[in-house]
Amino acid sequence: MRFSERLGFKPVRSVLQIDSMDDALRNGLWNVFYEEIIEKINGYLYGKTSLYKFFVKLWRDYFKLPVDTLPHHKIPLISKLRDIYFGDGIVNSGFEWYEVYDFIEYIAQNYPFNSNKRFKDSVNEILKRELSAYRFVDDYLVRITDDEEIQAIEDVLRSPLKIDYAKQHIQQALALLADKQAPDYRNSIKESISAVECIGNIILNESSSTLGAVLKQLEKKTNIDLHPALKQAFEKLYGYTSDADGIRHALIGDSNVDYEEAKYMLVACSAFVNYLAEKAIKAGIDLQ
Repeated sequence: MRFSERLGFKPVRSVLQIDSMDDALRNGLWNVFYEEIIEKINGYLYGKTSLYKFFVKLWRDYFKLPVDTLPHHKIPLISKLRDIYFGDGIVNSGFEWYEVYDFIEYIAQNYPFNSNKRFKDSVNEILKRELSAYRFVDDYLVRITDDEEIQAIEDVLRSPLKIDYAKQHIQQALALLADKQAPDYRNSIKESISAVECIGNIILNESSSTLGAVLKQLEKKTNIDLHPALKQAFEKLYGYTSDADGIRHALIGDSNVDYEEAKYMLVACSAFVNYLAEKAIKAGIDLQ
């Protein structure tokens, strides 16, 4: 803590920034964009460079501005981008907090250089420092604040094993959770459970067994020895998603499923996918 915070002159920020963004966070994210993208411009934008193509696409497809208004010199380009991001103080009030995240996410997903890892790492450092509730996981900004939770999801997405369909379900669950304008928690949970079903079917060499059937058959048809407590926990989770009022049935009226449930299922199912994959390898099942 700073001197002023220790002595109580400024409140210690203990609540994560979830539905808002203070100036420190907004400025920090701008600085990463400036350092990783803008500073790479050497005076002028040229038509054959990756940076030029990136800014044309940004202007045309993201800002939806006339391409002929794109400044080709670094100084007026910075000025225009600042007006869009921070506001011009007259007409444009700048990005809303969620639009800043949209913008940063777009940069990561359309990064003009070979790897976006340093950009995402730098953004995550700012998010952590400023107590933002969001982090980059893969190429999406999601409200996951625990490093172990992030690691469980990334372990699936980055796995070198032949579990592509399970990865796709986790990726989709993450995307549905990451939509800050209209998050779909119900379908995110469906995708998370489907990832576990998928890894089970891959191990069993089947195509359509449900999670309940997968859990029963794994120990019977393979050498995989599931921990009884884990097996029971996932049987209960499957029951939660499959009962009369569960996730996999159409409901009348609003859903009671919220972010916390969807995040929990994403993290738990990612961890269980990793667990089953490791168990399968130890049992001599080829997932390489």
